[in-house]
Amino acid sequence: MQRETTLSRWCARIIEACWVLALTLIPIYFNLFTARHFEPDKATTLRTLMVIAATFGIIRGIEALNNRSSTPPRPQESASFWQRLIGVPLLLPTLVYTLVFLFTTVTSVVPATSFWGSYQRMQGTYTNLSYILLFVMILVTLRTRDQLERIVTISLIVGATVASYGVLQHFQLDPLPWKGDVIARVASTLGNSIFVAAYLILVVPLAFYRSITHLSASRAALPSERPPQDWLWACSRLLLMLCGMLLLLSVIKFGAAVRTVDTRYWWVFPAAVVSATAFWWLLTIDAGRGRTPLWPAFVMVGFLLLFSGQFVTTQLYVTQVIASAVNAPNAADWWVWLLVSLACGVAGYAIALLLPMRPALPSRLSLLISGISSGAAAVLMIVAVIFTQSRGPFLGLGAGIVVFFTLLLWAAQRHLKARGQVQLTKRLRMLLISWVTVATLAAAFLITFNLVDAPIFTRLREVPYIGRMGKLLEVNSGTGLVRRLIWTGDTYGSGAVGLITSNPLRTLIGWGPESMFVAYNPFFPPSLAEIEARGASPDRSHMAYLDELVTKGLIGLFSYLFLIISFIVLAIRLMLRSNEWNQQMFYITTLSIVVCHAMEGVTGIPIVASLMMLWVTLAITVAAGALDGHYQLKLRSETALAAPEATAAPAERKRRNAPARGGGRANAASHSPNRSESRIPALLAYAALLLVAFWFTWTANIAPVFADMRFQ
Repeated sequence: MQRETTLSRWCARIIEACWVLALTLIPIYFNLFTARHFEPDKATTLRTLMVIAATFGIIRGIEALNNRSSTPPRPQESASFWQRLIGVPLLLPTLVYTLVFLFTTVTSVVPATSFWGSYQRMQGTYTNLSYILLFVMILVTLRTRDQLERIVTISLIVGATVASYGVLQHFQLDPLPWKGDVIARVASTLGNSIFVAAYLILVVPLAFYRSITHLSASRAALPSERPPQDWLWACSRLLLMLCGMLLLLSVIKFGAAVRTVDTRYWWVFPAAVVSATAFWWLLTIDAGRGRTPLWPAFVMVGFLLLFSGQFVTTQLYVTQVIASAVNAPNAADWWVWLLVSLACGVAGYAIALLLPMRPALPSRLSLLISGISSGAAAVLMIVAVIFTQSRGPFLGLGAGIVVFFTLLLWAAQRHLKARGQVQLTKRLRMLLISWVTVATLAAAFLITFNLVDAPIFTRLREVPYIGRMGKLLEVNSGTGLVRRLIWTGDTYGSGAVGLITSNPLRTLIGWGPESMFVAYNPFFPPSLAEIEARGASPDRSHMAYLDELVTKGLIGLFSYLFLIISFIVLAIRLMLRSNEWNQQMFYITTLSIVVCHAMEGVTGIPIVASLMMLWVTLAITVAAGALDGHYQLKLRSETALAAPEATAAPAERKRRNAPARGGGRANAASHSPNRSESRIPALLAYAALLLVAFWFTWTANIAPVFADMRFQ
């Protein structure tokens, strides 16, 4: 049986660290020192992480090939690489989608911009390849259910963090003086009310999943033997989570309160996100059943030492202005929140280190606490979505909730029927019928609300939050008019529809990714200049499917729909084949996430955070199908074989490493030099590959950001 090398295992850990950091950095991080603050900086961050992950993925693949060449081939490995490729669910649609992106980049009217991305969005082919790389990296490294649940846990914590900052904005507690109104319509860490809502609606189903599965499991779990211990463990986890969240809040306050003549503090916020991620990682492991790792504490201490050292040095030797409570009432207390964050971290760690080990199986109380906490996170995120007053995400969330609970009730009814519980099955059937009836009536009300001008509806449209849903068909004023003009134009400019139909070849292949800003000018409707800035050309249609036609033509739209429909078919098939309740719930959840995204795209713009979550959802669905035994991911057969070795019993590993005395020492001495010498060329090649990757990352991603910060 083939074993992974130590280097290969470390590569897998680094790859996993990259996609965990992507889950936290992309939604949370923004850069106050650049001109655009949000989307371009999130895109370059994702690019950087994926270049690092792909580089270590290549090294890991080479290690697997070298390891494979030294072992006799197995009979079942006769399948060709192409057969193994198309045998992985969603890989063929992903390959088609990728090839269409590359082809339309070559045929673009602005090929360089199409590949690297525009200055406004940076959503070119390179960034989209990074999403696809994220999908592939998760597939080849996600091998256990714990890793899958880690993605869910981190996503929930990040969603709660983003939502919390939005709630602070709504209640006028935001320390940053934003130019736009972030009180009536919160923007949080994504810079736009539509963007933050589009991201949060993709996390809400995960909160539903965690809450329902844990509450369901609590019914069959054993009562807690020591309830105070369970409460202390919950308190420890809460403190560790708050440590990261309050650290980020203090750093945001610091950015508003402390000003220098240069950009020396540019690194503080991303480093704080990394430190918070390290603490949040503790919540994804069962520290109560083993030793609590100390490395997250070292990461936090290292960050605090660097930060405090630079702050003191700058205060002594460089001009630094610290705002008073009068000038920055919500930011001057940044140091207080930093100390509170530190206190939460110390207390949380102390409780985790001092408590005795927990039982092998979670108790009823611990599952109830987890389920209720996840439900509270869902409520918090929904409240933040409501505070955005964004109609497209409202529709997306509504569609996702309808799909989620309809399939949930149907699956629960099917599950109980298989267990012979007739009475409960009948009750669930009635509940399902009632739910579908309520959803149908809600849809009918929504249609009536938008079409009928009765006095009651007219007054209702003026009510905050609710009234926005009565203006879905508004096309003569506000953002509805802007969208109509961008889509269909006016008497003098035919808009996006005219752009798509003006050239039969371009109708087929599009004008190129990120090309609308350039190609749209001849079709610009003059009426739009009376609403938007004069001379400004739209770079998006504010409709994802229309954007596919503009940028990649019919082949782009078909490839995108091929990917989405293939996923829907896969998720439904996996749900029907699964017998376990938790498995069915998971596939219902991922299906609901994609429904939310697809529905929101009818009136929205796909952003870095939402597209990242889309590809993460695709990846974890495919990986979950393999973990549940529905198929094998043959592309990672080498690592799968290594998994049993990695989880071998400690005694077995000790026996394997036993020749460290007597004759064994001489034997090891005779083989070790030759083995080390044979590894030198490979290690040099890996070092060269890493240097090339870091050079490319600096040139393509980091240096442009520094230039933006320095010369904006």
